[in-house]
Amino acid sequence: MEHLNRSQIVLLALFVSFVSSVATGIVVVTLMQQMPEPITQSITNVVEKTIERIVPTVIEKPSKPIVMKDEDFLVSAIEHNTKNVVAFKIVGEDGAAYSAGVGVVVSSDGLVVTDRNNFGGGTLLSDIDGVSYTLEVLSNDKDHFLGLGRLKLAGAVSTSTKPVSFNSITLGRSDVLKVGQTAVIIGGRDGKTIATGVITNLDMSAGGDKEPKTLRNIGLSQRLSGTSSGAPIITLDGSIVGFMSVNDVQSTQRGVPVEEAKDIIETFLSATSTPKV
Repeated sequence: MEHLNRSQIVLLALFVSFVSSVATGIVVVTLMQQMPEPITQSITNVVEKTIERIVPTVIEKPSKPIVMKDEDFLVSAIEHNTKNVVAFKIVGEDGAAYSAGVGVVVSSDGLVVTDRNNFGGGTLLSDIDGVSYTLEVLSNDKDHFLGLGRLKLAGAVSTSTKPVSFNSITLGRSDVLKVGQTAVIIGGRDGKTIATGVITNLDMSAGGDKEPKTLRNIGLSQRLSGTSSGAPIITLDGSIVGFMSVNDVQSTQRGVPVEEAKDIIETFLSATSTPKV
């Protein structure tokens, strides 16, 4: 020992301490295995508590996944589109007002898609947020089930009257629809009546060698009256995929695919756009 320097003595002491610790561990494990289970459990609890005090354990609680139910999607789809559905009325010869279907505002400047059947009774009127409007007919092509109009203020309006604002709607695709899919209709005399059901059939055209099959009619489980003629067909994602064409006189009901509305809008906008010089 007298030949060892200071560093060697410290290293020797650490080595002896290490060997003693290993030996102690072996002895403790051997004795633990020989002790009755109650004593072993008590010692284990003491060790665990000691470790917890020395090194606190942080337990991260897993975040709960947000599960959207069909009911949530339904409510969201209705809330998003209700503002854009407007109810129409006409004034008869007796001076009384009669329900004349509904329409859907598809642009911020008041373009409205509706059923052409609604045009036959006279000038369409609508009250929106206390302001009276008439519908100017822009497209009434007999080859289509749908028509296009624009809301125009009826009569004198106070300068303090705020313009009506509408939501931005989504015109979806009817070619991705499936039988059994949930469908929501917003219509009725007030333009706010909700009807829910399912798509019961998708009526396709026969097509041909050069003509692909196209969707002609979206069949629904709901039976609607003429007060919902022009009402939108909405899926749970909030997209409008079609419009109702209802004729009470002929007892017919058709779900017109949204692509017809897109074609009418595009044709009108192309015809009225100012050509570039």
